[in-house]
This record gives sequence, C-alpha cells and structure tokens, in this order.
Amino acid sequence: MTKYLSVTSVALFIFFVSCVPPVYIPNSLNTPLLKGKGEAGVGYNQSFAGHDFQTSYAISNSIGLMINGTYFSNVYENHHRKHKFAELGIGYLSDSNKYFVGEIYIGAGLGSNLINEGIFNLFGPDEEVNVNASYIRLFLQPVFGGYTEILEGGFGLRMCYIYFYKINHSNIDFPREKVLFEPVVFMRLGPPVFKFQTHFGLSFTPFQDSDVFYEEWNFGAGFIVRLNIK
Repeated sequence: MTKYLSVTSVALFIFFVSCVPPVYIPNSLNTPLLKGKGEAGVGYNQSFAGHDFQTSYAISNSIGLMINGTYFSNVYENHHRKHKFAELGIGYLSDSNKYFVGEIYIGAGLGSNLINEGIFNLFGPDEEVNVNASYIRLFLQPVFGGYTEILEGGFGLRMCYIYFYKINHSNIDFPREKVLFEPVVFMRLGPPVFKFQTHFGLSFTPFQDSDVFYEEWNFGAGFIVRLNIK
C-alpha cells in the first residue's frame, strides 16, 4: 500500500507541475548582424515569451549596442499571466566581409512574471497557483551569420545566468538560480530594408537537472527593419 501511495503521489505531482506554465521563458535572441558604423535594426518577434521588441545600433565599426524588451499579458476566466522583461547589451563587431559577420555581446536585464492559474485536479479539488517572481539575467552572446541582399542566416548562442531575487508563490517551488545555454538558428528573407525573420532554438542547462518551471524551447517569427543612421 505504501509503495502504491508513493507512486500515486509522484504521478500526481508530475501531472500537477506539467499543467503549470514555466516561470522563466526565454525571449527571442537579438541577432542583428551589424555591418558597420551607423547601421541600425528595429525588429519584432512573436515568441513563447510574448511580444519581443529588439533594437540595435553600431556606434562605430567595432562597437554595437542592443536594447530588447518583452511584454505579455493574458487574462481569461480564472487564468492570469503577465510577463515583462528588458535588457541592455554592448558588443564587439568583427570586420565584416562581403558575405560574413561575427559579433559578441555582453549585457544584463531585469524581468518579472506573474502567474495566477486555476489548475484542474482530476482526483480532488482544483488547485490554484499564484506566483509573483522577479529576476535578473546576465548574458554573453556570440552571433555568426552570412548575408546577401535578399537572404540572411546564421547561429547565435546566448549563455546566461538567471537569478530570481524575489519569489512569492503558493503551492509550488522552483530553483532560484540557473545557468542556461540558449542556442538558436535564424533566417531572414526580403529586400535590404525590410526582412521577415524566424528562429528556432533551445534553452537548457548543462550543469543541472532540467526543470519544468524553465521553458526548454525558444522559437518565433517576425520582421526586422534596417536603417542607416550616419
């Protein structure tokens, strides 16, 4: 009987946590592929994290800046989710040639996630999950890509440290800090000034066990507008 109850408890726990939305969701990687001083990019992606807004600017042939933000809000019946995130990065731009660009950025950001979910419980009263969490994220991100006037593509890897400095929750607990690797491949298609873009990637930890409260997938689609500001 004890063994049966233990197995049942584990099964119920897995069922319950699988219904709870992740507390950390990676935003889209900003992979600007800046080619020289004065070039700027303004982009938008729809991803699991919500609405991702991205800006980048090359202040010289060797230094680039990026500012990114994410916003998501969803309220219906007994479900309420709100996610906000903003980050700033500075990077080194390699000397670009006719078809290839390399960049590496470092930066930091602040985010918050509010979850108020009613979870259906097949074996008893419905559960309610309330989470109000705020976190800081530090990142290092190399980006490599090739381009033509019509087509761009490449690879980015965001290596980041997540630390939740404020956690108010009921019914659940999750790791307060993690080191994550977030690789993506991306592609853009369109004329030089305006391109549609898509990306697909993962978010995983190489040093710790996986956790259902950290989203493991990162993909989305949107567009980027390129400007030349001298």
